[in-house]
Amino acid sequence: MDKSPDNSAAHHDLEQQLFNVLEFVTTPPNGELRYPKEHDSVTAFKKGLYYLQEKSYPLATKWLRMAAMSGDNKAQFYLGLMFIKGQGVPQSVFHAMAWLSLAQSQGVDAANAVIEQIKPHLTTKRIKDAQCYAATLYEQIHQLQFQSN
Repeated sequence: MDKSPDNSAAHHDLEQQLFNVLEFVTTPPNGELRYPKEHDSVTAFKKGLYYLQEKSYPLATKWLRMAAMSGDNKAQFYLGLMFIKGQGVPQSVFHAMAWLSLAQSQGVDAANAVIEQIKPHLTTKRIKDAQCYAATLYEQIHQLQFQSN
């Protein structure tokens, strides 16, 4: 990955495109965002793995993100891997780092090795930004869980 300052605008544009894709695949047609209730995160995770196995990456991303936003740390890990590979979402080491950091902070040991592999592809600032984004995701997840109770 090129770390030159000239690419910062391009990185920001890519991040916005990634956000738009994720918003599209997780928003039902009526525009109301719905995440599975806490006990449904298992179903969402299983559907995500099914579509991943079937190589239907946009659907896998949709279900894994729903499970991840319901607090499923394994889904957060898989979503990070999907960002690394560009499966169902545009490839983004930044977003991969965010999701993997979130999974790591919640006890997914496999995230440690992957994080170490992708660190050389990000500047120190981008790593810190990804960790801040992971903290924001963590807050959103717990806010959604609080609202559903």
